[in-house]
Amino acid sequence: MFDIRVYRPAGPVLKRFHESAAFFRLMAGPVGSGKTAGAGCAEMVLGAMIQNPMPDGVRRAKFGVLRDTYRNLYSQFIPSWFEWFPREVGAFVGSDDRPAMHTFPVDSPLGPLEIQVEMRALGTNTVEKTCRGWNLTGCFLDEADLMPEEVMSFLSGRVKRWPQVPYRVSKGVWGTFNKPDIDHWTYRWCEEDRPANFEFFDQEPGILPGGPPYQDNPAAENRERLDPDYYTLQADSNPEWYTTRMVRNRWGASVSGEVIYPNFRAERHVSPVELAPEPRAELILGLDGGGTPAAVIMGRDRAGRRIVYAEVVLVDPYDPKQRRLVTGVGPARFAVAIRDVITARFPTNRFRIGYGDPAAFYGADREFGEFSFMETVGQRLNIGVSPAPSNEIELRIGAVKGLMDDYSIGGQPGLMLNPSCAWLRRGFTADYKYEERDPKQEGKALKPRKTATSHVHDALQYAALGDVGRAGVTAGSAWDRQRPAQRGQYGSEVWRTIDEQERARPKDWGQRAGDGHGESYKNDFNPWRA
Repeated sequence: MFDIRVYRPAGPVLKRFHESAAFFRLMAGPVGSGKTAGAGCAEMVLGAMIQNPMPDGVRRAKFGVLRDTYRNLYSQFIPSWFEWFPREVGAFVGSDDRPAMHTFPVDSPLGPLEIQVEMRALGTNTVEKTCRGWNLTGCFLDEADLMPEEVMSFLSGRVKRWPQVPYRVSKGVWGTFNKPDIDHWTYRWCEEDRPANFEFFDQEPGILPGGPPYQDNPAAENRERLDPDYYTLQADSNPEWYTTRMVRNRWGASVSGEVIYPNFRAERHVSPVELAPEPRAELILGLDGGGTPAAVIMGRDRAGRRIVYAEVVLVDPYDPKQRRLVTGVGPARFAVAIRDVITARFPTNRFRIGYGDPAAFYGADREFGEFSFMETVGQRLNIGVSPAPSNEIELRIGAVKGLMDDYSIGGQPGLMLNPSCAWLRRGFTADYKYEERDPKQEGKALKPRKTATSHVHDALQYAALGDVGRAGVTAGSAWDRQRPAQRGQYGSEVWRTIDEQERARPKDWGQRAGDGHGESYKNDFNPWRA
């Protein structure tokens, strides 16, 4: 029988999960991380312990458990439940294809508890019909990624209803899952648009980044209850899409193509807070043309890291989920969207240059003075825009990868995103992938798939390649032309310190573009300035 006196959470993330007072809670982790045992079983006892005792001194609680099908309820969740709360303890009623109820007592450090747990499954019924009639203290979603989003709405009205006031202290709605693709509602809740009174708990992956050979992650939770080779054996024996989701605990692994940036880690490459450039610091634009254009605004901090401060993606204002791109956007409208971001967020910064899709510099009638798409955007912004050094996809991707994987600046990655760059982050996580490999053409070079996030990633690639330079990609960071160097004692190159870079700047740097008030983002080298 479960003894709360000897229970220890499987790790620090699960411990924080137990301690949270958020009404909605979700936790993701690799297989075997103790999610079901901790959040699905022990949480029931902990939730009962916080209720106020009734006149007879007993604390009572009634919890719900929801699964996708009764087959999975009885074959997956209930066997795990019986490991903690045996069937013969208390009263258990239930059979295949119908709800189950388990009522049992627990002797806790705070006194006696009486817990009722009713287990249901959606099956072929609607969420509304399945949840009807439930009066609960709280409810647990086992494998929340297998259920529709409306379970959160309907269950929010079924909890906080038993026992009656003043004995009830509800624990809300909570669930666990293995991370699905980024189109799933759990990704939006956990990573993009977190609702009020919601908290997300993300467990450590089972293996360290890289491999093969794979290495166990010593920080993984529940390790003492698993075989030493539990995770490495799975990684060696399964395809990468399975390893990514079930072992690495990452979003969006799919058999439809490989993720282009497998080394991306949100906890490393996404800033926890919104970063802003210093006043008068130089910034650059990355631009992708076409009917669904996109842009990024990038700069360098004092340590030399590239920071993506903002992205510009034109979204259909009538799309409630803000995921449908506007098509048929011309250069004038695109320039207005970029100017709105610059004016609001970067009024005191100077834009050194913009790098755009080389293909968008063609198609204009030069004989009669027409401007191409990119030239029109640059003219309207009063920023000089040049073609990126190359349109070779591997060179462009290599520029971004080189910055991401460069940890030579104080142990921090050479590329950092602001948390507001949701489209870039979605692409880094899973949406920006290579096309599916054709088994009949094993040697064919794969191209990235065209998705909603591919346009803004193209813009980032043009900015990165233009800023680093072709040599910075092919020869490494030592040839990064944006890291000013000076000759050492024996003629070798050594990096300038930040102070040395500042002293080397012209005294009027940052003031040439105007008076610093409405025109501070103009470019000195703009060919269209009057």
